Parts: sequence; C-alpha cells; structure tokens
Amino acid sequence: MIGDESLRDFEPERLDPHLDVHAVDPGGPLWDTAERFVYDVFRVSGFCDESPRGVVEETEPWRAGSRLHVITESSSVVGVARTVIGRYDDLPVSQFDPEVEVPGGLLCEIGSLAVRPTQRGLGVANELHRRAFREGFDRGVEGFCFLVDQWMFDFFRDHYGLPVRALAPPRRFMGGDVVPTGMWMPEMLHVIARIRPNVYRWSVEGLSPHVFDELDLPVALP
Repeated sequence: MIGDESLRDFEPERLDPHLDVHAVDPGGPLWDTAERFVYDVFRVSGFCDESPRGVVEETEPWRAGSRLHVITESSSVVGVARTVIGRYDDLPVSQFDPEVEVPGGLLCEIGSLAVRPTQRGLGVANELHRRAFREGFDRGVEGFCFLVDQWMFDFFRDHYGLPVRALAPPRRFMGGDVVPTGMWMPEMLHVIARIRPNVYRWSVEGLSPHVFDELDLPVALP
C-alpha cells in the first residue's frame, strides 16, 4: 500500500511569501554562492569530503549539466536543490546498478538538497522539490530519481503518497546509507491525484495545459 490513508487530506506546507526562488545555471548569478552554501551544509552533516575549493567535489562530474534551484531571504541563500536531466547512465544515481526496470528516456535526478537550519520547516524543502519537479515536467522526463536516506524514502511514500521504488539495495554513500530511488511518470501524478488530492493540486499548480493533455492528467480543481 502506498501512503497512509489517514493522511488523505494532508496539504503541503507552503513557502513563506517573503522568500524568493531562482533557477540558476552554471556560471549564472548566485551559482557560486549557492554551491558554497550546499558545501557548508553538507560538511556540517558529514555528507561530503573537505574541499579547498569549497564545493561538493562528489557532484562535480555533473556540474555542467546541472541547474540549481535556490531560495533566498533578501540576498542570503536559505535553501538549494540540484536537478540533472539525462538518461539513467548520465546521472549520479547510475553509481548504483539498478535491479528493477528503469525507463530508457530522460529522467530528472533531484539532489544536493540543503536548507538553512533556521528554515527547517517543510516550506523551503517542499518548494525546492516542487520547482525541481516542474523542471522535469517542462523537459518531458519519464521519471525522477533521488539518492536518499531510508527515513526520507519512507517519508516520501507514507506521508506524501509518492509511488517511490528502491532501484537497488541501500549502501554507504556520501556519509550515510542511501537508497537509490525512482518514480515514473505518469504513475506518480495519477497516484497522488487519487490518494493525496491536496498534494496533487499543489504539485501541478502552474503546469502548462499541454502537460495535462500529454499525461492524461485529471484537472486540479480548487
């Protein structure tokens, strides 16, 4: 069973309206500041090795194909997530050999999630994930991938009702035991539309009408 039925009416916490959201490509404004923010958060948590350059060296092979989704308060970064678009073998998750069938087309991997400790309510993390999902929707991906701790895998499945699946057994990676995780389109949206209608409405806000048509999605009524 996917998700906890008692949470059917759960509604995601929204981003504080005084915070700003940016999509940043390599070399663009905020890129270096955002990368340093991720590095500092990851070092405190033991998620990356020390780097004299102040970047997460473990993600450097995918820098050129990355986009950073950055949330700021005034001019200060308070949250970051990274998206990388490509086929499975092009993504960081490919460091795990999948034991389940993986779509052969484009996927969106979401990673490098870092949030300022004073912003650890779910609003910032929720909005980062939503922007990352939007990136995937706009690029016509066949699914999403993550490298996450077991507790986050369970949280995605049980709290948000997402049809996540483990692609391979957990193993030690970047400071913890992580689960290579995937969920595929359009199953992802059809499932949450059925069992988490408020999460579905929140997820598809602002999507282009052609996305609803291409994926045969239900209209999100207010």
